[in-house]
Amino acid sequence: MGQMDTQVFQEQDSVEDILKRWPRAMRAFRKHRTNCIGCLLQRFCTLKDVAETYEIELQDLLQDLETCVTENNQSQRSIL
Repeated sequence: MGQMDTQVFQEQDSVEDILKRWPRAMRAFRKHRTNCIGCLLQRFCTLKDVAETYEIELQDLLQDLETCVTENNQSQRSIL
């Protein structure tokens, strides 16, 4: 099995930190039908915790988060 991290996201990143920095990342959490958005534990819950709790492949969650960030960056560049 490959390394469990990506360029931007790490398995130990908290949901809260991700949503503060990349609000559009909520799309990835919704796609996987998590209850992370608005959860009182998002400050403490890591991406690894989310994957284990919701029985999601961690690599799939990380990839979907990467896609949200990439799409966001590309749309900002096209505006400029």
